[in-house]
Amino acid sequence: MSGGFGVDLDALKAAETGITNTVAELRKAGYHGQERSGQTVVTFKLDLEETGHQVITDGLDEVLDRYHWWVRGLIEGTEEFVQALADTRSTYQRAEDQVLSSLKSLADMTFLANPLGQQQAPSGAQCRPEAPR
Repeated sequence: MSGGFGVDLDALKAAETGITNTVAELRKAGYHGQERSGQTVVTFKLDLEETGHQVITDGLDEVLDRYHWWVRGLIEGTEEFVQALADTRSTYQRAEDQVLSSLKSLADMTFLANPLGQQQAPSGAQCRPEAPR
């Protein structure tokens, strides 16, 4: 069936792993116990002596405050996304496993069944058709 819908389970797993590792790196930059808070940006704050002008200090404070909330939302949203991705992959994996199991059962019934209802020979014995009389 060309042009049909397909899901690459390995690609879903790779995406899940990559995103999880990226979020872990963001967390490493945070303070212990506040990894999810986005507080890592507070370390970039500069005081008036360092900037030389109050407008620059205030502007930087505002940018860092917004950035803090953006990082926090990014981490939370990404964790939810990764969980949804894992759930999706799991659902497709179960569906694939079920289809493969059903196909195997169908193949077993088709090729191993005795459609004529004849007795099967015991293990190791050979069945020979009777010669016409």
